[in-house]
Amino acid sequence: MNIRRSHKNLHLSPRPAGPLPVPARTALTEESFLRLIWHERKRAERSRKPALLMLIEMETPFPTGKNSEALGKIMSAMAAATRETDVTGWYKDDCVVGVLFTEVALEEGTSVVATVMDRVSDALRLRLSSRQFNQVSISFHLFPEEGEERIAALSNNPPAYPEVAVDVAVNDVVGRLV
Repeated sequence: MNIRRSHKNLHLSPRPAGPLPVPARTALTEESFLRLIWHERKRAERSRKPALLMLIEMETPFPTGKNSEALGKIMSAMAAATRETDVTGWYKDDCVVGVLFTEVALEEGTSVVATVMDRVSDALRLRLSSRQFNQVSISFHLFPEEGEERIAALSNNPPAYPEVAVDVAVNDVVGRLV
């Protein structure tokens, strides 16, 4: 097999002046994002390489039009504040935005969260009004959890643990049958 490349038709345009535009990234649907969280949580448990889940929620939803505008600005901020390898999706459709940070290097668990929080807060402040910014609630979940942290995570983050929900439902059915 012979492969040849031709550079004759290659034309490079000059780099535009000023900052490069942030490429638009599509957010995963709720179903796809929850499946990815489950997959990455299992990978983190197996490999002991941590993953960080950040959830962003508007504490008090605005009227429908204003809420979708604010969520659009949040999505734009996440595209600017996160790496290309980080995955953004709907944790709860049109209500809670999630970002999954994989390949997180942990020396001190809080330093990663503080770094991410600073970058995300700065990006949100640039795009949201002060009223909207004050309505934003951000939470973090680090995988894998250990001991008591895992028990708390099970109750506070059920979508990340669908196998537990199935076990509980099966036990409820079996309990009613007995």
